[in-house]
Amino acid sequence: MLTAVMLSCAGGPESRTPAPELGSSWLSTVEQRIQQGRFGEAYQTVSFLERNPAPGVSPEKLAELKGQIAAGLGESFQDHVRRREYATALSRFNSLAALGQSAPEWTQARLLAEMAAERAAQQELPVAFLYALRALDGGERGPEFLSLVLRLAMELGNLPVHQRVAGIMRAAGLELPAEYSGKLTGPPPMDRMVRGTVTLWVDKGIKIEKGVGLPDRVIGSGFFIDPRGYLLTNYHVIQSEVDPKYEGYSRLFIRPSDRVEARIPARVVGYDRIFDLALVKVEVVPEYVFSSAADPELKVGNPILAIGSPAGLENTVTGGIVSATGRRFLQLGDTMQVDVPINYGNSGGPLLDAGGQLVGVVFAGIEQFEGVNFVIPFSWVNKALPGLYRGGEARHPWLGMAVQETARGLEVVYTLPGASAALAGLEPGDVLLKLNGAEYRKLGPLQSALLDLEPGTLVTLSWQRGSETLSGYLSLAERPFSPLEEALSKDRRERVLYPLFGMRLAKTG
Repeated sequence: MLTAVMLSCAGGPESRTPAPELGSSWLSTVEQRIQQGRFGEAYQTVSFLERNPAPGVSPEKLAELKGQIAAGLGESFQDHVRRREYATALSRFNSLAALGQSAPEWTQARLLAEMAAERAAQQELPVAFLYALRALDGGERGPEFLSLVLRLAMELGNLPVHQRVAGIMRAAGLELPAEYSGKLTGPPPMDRMVRGTVTLWVDKGIKIEKGVGLPDRVIGSGFFIDPRGYLLTNYHVIQSEVDPKYEGYSRLFIRPSDRVEARIPARVVGYDRIFDLALVKVEVVPEYVFSSAADPELKVGNPILAIGSPAGLENTVTGGIVSATGRRFLQLGDTMQVDVPINYGNSGGPLLDAGGQLVGVVFAGIEQFEGVNFVIPFSWVNKALPGLYRGGEARHPWLGMAVQETARGLEVVYTLPGASAALAGLEPGDVLLKLNGAEYRKLGPLQSALLDLEPGTLVTLSWQRGSETLSGYLSLAERPFSPLEEALSKDRRERVLYPLFGMRLAKTG
């Protein structure tokens, strides 16, 4: 019989780094990864072998392999730039930067500017806008680039960014293009913003309850973010449309706010189970699109508005205040707690500040407690948006470990055997200090920085163990939807439960 004993989460069993295999097997693995273009994984393995010598693997051979990896990264970067595959080129660029190398004539900001221009040419305006803002924050100031940002701000109706870029261009003595210099007048009237929202209906056929057949429907809200008819909602609203485990009937429709009798077919483009978001395409031209760029600077007590379809009642606007910020409600990022009245059907609707600026997406409420509801800040939605536009399920990077905020900083509580953190040498009890040279003491900023990187990118980490400062290289893996299930499938249960939940299993009879 097994009993769970409740203990403090401090300390716990040490992780055991996998023992080195035979030298020839390790070398074969590294060379194969180099040939496959998996340079980050190859370099991470070489770093592991430097700390854990394997039979028949000399320091000279490891140095030779590191040189091959660096050269391969440089060649791969140039190749992807020539093919205008800037997203992959950016990953290669960041990996080179982790190795202390640069790409002549290129900066991260310039690559982001090229990514923005590429997405704008494909008419993916919201994603182009996000890349452009990152490039702008990184110092990109080319005249053509600034004109592009100005155009995107105009087409998406984003007054704060339009004003910012216009100011930069005037200060630099640049002339504003006449077609993009029209004066935006700020947020439109509320009735126009309401017309940028929809009600989503998922028809799941008939369900039988107590011998009676009843319509089985899911109702949610959504709002347009793209003039081509793309809208955002919650994943849990459209889950039956994409869940491979669901075997029943499912059809997705939307009802525009001004045509409540309409039922227009829609399709899911991309979805993100971790952030509970989905991108939906419908063949309509929206009257209004929502746009957000800056992190919402909302404080507790600030007034807010929500637009949605509670219980299917379209065009409903409710008001309230921010009750709390920084709630750890999702696997990644944080959420805002609000007291805006939110009911079944509000999920996926927009949250606005007092000035009418988009600041979040409504996603959850606690039915038993009135006025306790939660919103995903749009700063986190922006991190997920490029992955939604790629289609299918969004991918996120992962370090392969669990950390918690303590008085010491970000303390490692668990490392998954064979994953990046364990291969880099991290152990429970270590305190993370830096990622790619930048210091972090809070989980939110660390996760935000990671979400700007692609799986497969090589990064540097430094951490403290006792009085010693250590460092290593990690290749970002793809985050599983449930890291806990991943850990339980690859590790002893007692190693997983103790550090994460404070429980230790012991035989009592």
